[in-house]
Amino acid sequence: MSAYLSSASRPRRASVIALLVAAAVLHFAKEVLIPVAVAILLAFLLVPAVRRLEAWKLGRVAATLVVALACFGAIFAVAGIAASQALSLAAKLPEYRQNIVEKIHALRAPRRDTSIGKAAEAIKDLQQEAAPERPPVPVKDSPATPLEALGDFIAPVAEPAAMTLAVIVFTILMLLNRENMRERVLALLGPGRIHLMTKAMAEASYRVSRYLTTQLVVNALFGIPFGIALYLIGIPNALLFGLLGMVLRFIPYAGVWIAVAMPAALAFAISDTWTPVAWTLGVFLALESVLAYVVEPWLYGKSAGLSPIAIIAAVIFWTWLWGPVGLLLATPLTVCVAVMGRYIPEFGYLNVLLGVEPVLAAEERLYQRLVALDQEEAADLVEKHAATQGLAAAFDELVVPALSLAESDRNKGALEPARERFIFEAAQRIVEELEPAANDAGAAAGAVCIAAAHDAADHVAAVMLARLVPGADTCVIAAPARAAEIVETAKQRRCRAIVISALPPQATHHAGQLARQLRGQLPDARIAVGLWSSAELPERARERLLKLGADEVVTKLAEAAEALRQPRQKSGEEKEKLPPRAGRV
Repeated sequence: MSAYLSSASRPRRASVIALLVAAAVLHFAKEVLIPVAVAILLAFLLVPAVRRLEAWKLGRVAATLVVALACFGAIFAVAGIAASQALSLAAKLPEYRQNIVEKIHALRAPRRDTSIGKAAEAIKDLQQEAAPERPPVPVKDSPATPLEALGDFIAPVAEPAAMTLAVIVFTILMLLNRENMRERVLALLGPGRIHLMTKAMAEASYRVSRYLTTQLVVNALFGIPFGIALYLIGIPNALLFGLLGMVLRFIPYAGVWIAVAMPAALAFAISDTWTPVAWTLGVFLALESVLAYVVEPWLYGKSAGLSPIAIIAAVIFWTWLWGPVGLLLATPLTVCVAVMGRYIPEFGYLNVLLGVEPVLAAEERLYQRLVALDQEEAADLVEKHAATQGLAAAFDELVVPALSLAESDRNKGALEPARERFIFEAAQRIVEELEPAANDAGAAAGAVCIAAAHDAADHVAAVMLARLVPGADTCVIAAPARAAEIVETAKQRRCRAIVISALPPQATHHAGQLARQLRGQLPDARIAVGLWSSAELPERARERLLKLGADEVVTKLAEAAEALRQPRQKSGEEKEKLPPRAGRV
């Protein structure tokens, strides 16, 4: 994506207002929208399985029911096991009561003969003196009737049960009517751009389902070994903590620390030594290191397509909006938002803010570093490109476009003189200090004169061409090059070719005038004009330069270097095939 973002990529007032309205709706209608969001994500996850069963000639209804039964059966089984383990742990807590009390007492009331004890005693005295009188404890009336008591008992369970039932119903309906729902979404969001919206929905479905599936596999690779290790260490109800580890790892960054904090705290409470705590933390660090640095990059890398900062911001936002459920749904919901920004021009800035794709092209990053007066990082960018793509590619694909951006800003008056001077001087130093790769070597080209047509940008491009043309007799004539100076140098060094280096747009005129003057004084010389640009040169500009005296017009440094390495053909047969000064590299 370009650094000079199009208007469609910038936040518009209408789109920002639409986002604020959407956030308000999500907040105030969360009781309805949370089960819908969970059902959508489950549908993304289950659609491939339903399609597979349908491909095996199982009907839509039967395939949906089988997959839904398997999915929710597994979820309820895991939840039942976790609840059973939690109740078992609660029943065992009285066994550890004495040890827990002693440790808490030791932490709260250290011995008075120690420095910590004296400090704690002083703080306690200050708190007692500063504490206000306690207000009377309000008395809560007990339910007057059995019906009220039943209502108080059912109320905390009714809301989660209703939400669970809604999720099941919505998921099954979405799987049964997925084509109809897709068409309705297209009709709502994509009139006139069905192609883009179809691609957006397909990408969102793929990225979310891939993220959820892969995350489930990674979490299982953490939870199962962690539970087994806790069992071997001797932590009670190790299965519970293994299951909690699998679930909590869906929460980015924070979940995994919560998963280890609970068994570590229990190990501290039930043991007289620090050994179980150390083993618990050691197993956790070993597993998490292997998963974070080996398994996760190998399995999916950046499959979610979100930057780390975007994930943290998403966790905070969705947790504020929807509470603990938002904490679990933050990443997949934000993936959908980023995909929407990628395909809907009005929300393009969302993809810029949330996505992992570079928002600056390589040449724009180089130019930005030069504008920031950071020669070291600019040199690092060029060196990396040259190491992977070669010296010629680094010049043509990176440095020349960056210099073109500098020329454009200079012509607009956007660069102050000191910064402009630094940009071109730093670019020249970077070019001169680059080490050519083995595949950049070539045959000596003999004596070649390379003249900068007008300014410093043309001179830096001339230095780049000289780096690509091996030969001790290759010389660069600094800007602004005068025709008389070029002629004298060419005669002294017996240059077999003269190349006029010019960086569009302003240097084209100067290159043409210089070519005309040189042709008048050196009628037999081989004169080439290099208009270094990534864009295709207009045919009218090429014809004009040929008429003014150029034998050849090139746009790529690599092409010019390759042509200069080849001996010029002077046979009569060639002269019959090519009209005078109409050749092309």
